Parts: sequence; structure tokens; C-alpha cells
Amino acid sequence: MTVTTALQTAEPIYFDFALVRKALLYFGVVMLIIAPFSHDPIVVVVCGFMPYILVTIVDRPRMPSIILYYLLWVWVQAAARVLVAALDDESLGDGLYGSDVYRAFWYSMASLVVLAITFRITLGGLPWPSDEQLSEHRRWPPMMLFYIYLASAALSFVLAPLAALSGAISQPLLALGSLKYVVMFMLFANVLSTGSNLKLLLAVVLIEIVTGFTGLFSGFKTVFIVLLLAALSLRIVLRGINILAGIAVFVVLLGLGVFWTAVKSEYRGVATGYSDSQAVQSTLTDRASVLIGKAIRPGEIEWGAATDQLLRRIAYIDFFGAAIGVSETAPEPETFARWRDALEHVAKPRILFPEKAALDDTEIFLRYVREGSGEESCSGTSMWIRSIRPWLPSGTKERIRVESGSLSRKLMDRQD
Repeated sequence: MTVTTALQTAEPIYFDFALVRKALLYFGVVMLIIAPFSHDPIVVVVCGFMPYILVTIVDRPRMPSIILYYLLWVWVQAAARVLVAALDDESLGDGLYGSDVYRAFWYSMASLVVLAITFRITLGGLPWPSDEQLSEHRRWPPMMLFYIYLASAALSFVLAPLAALSGAISQPLLALGSLKYVVMFMLFANVLSTGSNLKLLLAVVLIEIVTGFTGLFSGFKTVFIVLLLAALSLRIVLRGINILAGIAVFVVLLGLGVFWTAVKSEYRGVATGYSDSQAVQSTLTDRASVLIGKAIRPGEIEWGAATDQLLRRIAYIDFFGAAIGVSETAPEPETFARWRDALEHVAKPRILFPEKAALDDTEIFLRYVREGSGEESCSGTSMWIRSIRPWLPSGTKERIRVESGSLSRKLMDRQD
């Protein structure tokens, strides 16, 4: 009787900031144990405890869950580079950009702390909602939300090609198309809190996965992010079924990410007609045949290589390190020229200034990262390939030679 009563009165475990903070503390302790065996023990310790520090700073009753996602995702991009160095049996300073990567890591950690403090100051005092507001999402009609989602998803599908027709209206149209994520969040909140209409949630997830794979970029992952944010915002009670569902979601997302990494080069070539543009020029049937063909023959996919490529793809901090070197070796010809250009571009909305030049991300990438990197230009070697050499396994860094080709199409990988 005593045991039964204790079990009945035990405090439930909620999926909230407090639980995430506790889990991240354990993660930091594990990194502390591993650190002495690494090339950069201090880096590993700081990287291991940084998520716990960030969550501790922003753990306020009304802090939006998107803040936690944003901070941890930026941290992952730095942490992935530490993991890559460990897999290559190197230190952070052994790559192409040398000690600049060390500096990029410390700058990233410092900036994350500053961002977390800023979020706490600006958002930490949000008022606590009333009891009626806290339970309002339970009264939202799930079937009506599903129909609204279908309408908003169709609208997003129609607006995407229209946005590509004119730079003056592209941003407003894309923002309008993103409203489907608001409806998606509302539906997920209702289903997760009430435990009913799970089939509607699964239908939305399936639709987003299928439509996400029909574009040029990894749009399929967004639905999982929205689902995670909804669960964190609701502070759902952790039960065995919820934990299993969370593990399943993680495994599916990781599997889809690895699959996309393995097939995206061939898929994008077919989708764009092997052109230099980022516009879809092939039929849906042709694009689907590539994906289905790969999916039904999983044995032809090099899953290990794709997983390694995905990890190195996430480790963006090399670009930051390269930009640091460029800034010091090639100073601006005019004081604050880059700040001036950036502010001028932002202050001129394209809908009012249609003649404003479009940003060339390839040109900007090369200007901020490649100049002054200390690597000579090699005829027949792609600059993009050279720029990602720090991510490649050490045994292949000096063996990669490719013919000159479309740089803009290859640089689309940076936008996933």
C-alpha cells in the first residue's frame, strides 16, 4: 500500500527547460571525463558544458522554446567541428585555416553567452498567462486546423514559383507561404496536449516529408523542428510511450538527413537540368524517380560516407575561421565599408527599390572566406572543394582534384 501510494503521488517528469538543463549537465560531465584523452581538452570541456550554461541562462518561465533551439543549433555547428577534429585525430588548429579555427571556436562560445544573456534580459520578464490562456490550445478544433494547414500548404506551394519571378515581391510571398508553420504548430500543440487525433499529426509529418524532398533543399526537416518546439512549449509529461516516440523521431530525422546527403548531388543535377541555376527545371516525375530509385536500392548507398559527410556539413565553423583570416590579411579599403553596404542593403526593401542589386551568395562567400586563405589557385581544382577540405577525412585532403565546373550549384550545399 505504501509503495502504491508513493507511486501515485510521485511528481511527474515534464519535458521542459529544467529537464533539458539536467540532461545537458550530465552531457557536460561525460565530456569532462573524455577531455583528457583529446587533443584539445580545454576546448572539449568548454564545448561540453556550454549547452548547460546557455540553458541555465535562458531558463525563465515564459522563455520561448525557439530560443533554446536557436542557441543549441548554433552550438552544434561549433561542436561538430570539435567532433570532426577528434575523428581525424587532429586538433582544431591542424586544419587548412590553422589557429583561426581556434579563434572562431572561442568567439562562437563567447557570442552564444552574450546572446543568451540578451534573450534573458529582453524576454525573461514576459508575463505569465492566465489559466484560461494556458489551456486554450486544448479547445482548438484539430480537424479545422488540419484543413487550414492543407490550404496554407497549397498556398505555399503556389507562392514558391511566383516568388522566384520577381525579387521585389519574393520576401513578402515567402513570408506569407511560411504561415503554414503557424498552423502546423497549433495542430501539434492540440494533438500532443490532448493525446487524440494522432493520425492528423502523422499525416502532416508525412506530407511535409514528401513535399520537402521535392525541392532543392532539405525542407523535410522543418516539420520535426516544429514538432519538437511544440512538445517543449507544452511541457508534456514524459511517459514510456513519449520517450519511445522521441527516439523514433530522432532516428527518422537522422536517417532522412543521411539519405538526403547521399542522394542530393545527383537529385539536384536532375532537378536543375544540370544548369547553373537554383531553379527546378525538371518534372516532378523525373525528380521522384531519382529519390525512389535510391530508396528502393539502399544497398547502393554508402551510408558511412554519407554520415561522415553530413557531420562535416554541419561543422560550419571553418568558414568563420577563414573569414577571420581574410579580415586580417585583406583589410577593408574604406572604414566600415562592409557595415555600410550591409546596412544600406537592409534599409532598402526591394519592393520599394526594385533596382537594388541581388545578393550573390557565391561572390560574398568567396570574398569573405577564400581571399587571403594562403592557398594558391589551382587550375582544374574547384574552389568550393578546396574550401571544404578541412571537413574531409585526413587521408583524402591532398588527393582531391576536380575539373572546373559550376561553383554556384555546388555552393547550394551551404544552404541546407
